Amino acid sequence: MDGCAALVAVAIADAALTALVPAAKIMAGPLPQGTSLPAITFRRVSTTTRSTLVKGATTFVRERVQGTVHAVDYDSQTTIQKALIKAAHATFPDVTGLINVTVHHDSGGPDFMNEEASIYLGSEDFRVTYSEER
Repeated sequence: MDGCAALVAVAIADAALTALVPAAKIMAGPLPQGTSLPAITFRRVSTTTRSTLVKGATTFVRERVQGTVHAVDYDSQTTIQKALIKAAHATFPDVTGLINVTVHHDSGGPDFMNEEASIYLGSEDFRVTYSEER
């Protein structure tokens, strides 16, 4: 199960987004301490696997994934968020190990700031659906 991998693949394939955030700073999981900004991280919020009475070779999965933009100022944060939404809404990426992947922007999340580290943060939620082998 890896909706985060699908979103990383979509994000690093978009030239407009990687012009703002280098591909090496677009990742799944927490942002490593000391990473220079800007960066984008993706984390799974929830996963639902379709239960069927007959086990087939594949199963349908729906994930909600949060993308968080980490930036040095608010203007950069919002610019990157807009580019992320544009890159990732209504896409059909190829992801190794997953079949029939779709990504849709679901909703915007809160803006917040890590004042101690001076990091501006903004989040966007995405719905990722796919089939995977059992």
